[in-house]
Order: sequence, then structure tokens, then C-alpha cells
Amino acid sequence: MSHVPTPMILDTGTIEEMARGDVGLIKLLQGYDAIGQPLVVPVLAMAGVASALPGDADAQALLGGLARLTHVMVASLNGVDQAVMLAKVMNKTGLAPWDAHVAAIADASVCPILTVSAAKWEGPSAALDNPLHIIEIADPDEE
Repeated sequence: MSHVPTPMILDTGTIEEMARGDVGLIKLLQGYDAIGQPLVVPVLAMAGVASALPGDADAQALLGGLARLTHVMVASLNGVDQAVMLAKVMNKTGLAPWDAHVAAIADASVCPILTVSAAKWEGPSAALDNPLHIIEIADPDEE
């Protein structure tokens, strides 16, 4: 039986940078897909990015491409229980719905959030009963 790595949840900032065409980030996500690293993309995070980039056909194409990667799962909201959990996370953290969806999935699954800004998650993580696990993508230009 082969080992399946722990899924990583992409946050809104990471999805937005990818949708804006960050070549390094696109290559990183494609590389993860090539090695079988499961990635979770919350559907509300995608909606948040789409609302931030309205009418941007290239961004929409990149979002579609992300969703079609072999090891990407687009996580939707399913039923009343998940809607209530999302509302609780929004109330506890003050996050917008798209970011709260990321946090709710991470909180329930204990999977790490892959982000371009770990600082964004410090407050929300502290507001939840259990801390969120965060993996920050290093900017190669800053190293």
C-alpha cells in the first residue's frame, strides 16, 4: 500500500496569486500535482478570487486549470452541518466567507493551509479552539 501525503488546503491569497499568473506558484502547484500531493481548493475561496478579479478571462482560465489538476479536490459546502460550521468559524474569527471556508476545512480536517502569508492566519488560528497548521510558501526572490 502506497503512502498518500496529507492534503494541503490552498488559501484565498495563494489561489489569487496563482490566478494572477504567478509563474513560480503555478509551477509549484503543478509540481505538487506531478508528485501526487493532494491539494484542496475550497469553492468559496475560488469564489472570493473570482470576485476580486471580475471579468479577467485569464484568471478564470487559470482557476479552471487548477481545478482540473489530477490531485486537486474542489471542496464544496455540503448541507446544513457544514453551513453552520462555516458560520461558527466566521463568527469566531471575523473572516470573510471565502477565508472562513479555508479555516473551517483546515480546522475540521487538521490539514495544513498552504499560504503566501502566514501572518494572515495568526489571529484566526488563535480564535479557534485548536490552532491551524500553516505552511508558508517562501518567495524565492527574498531568499
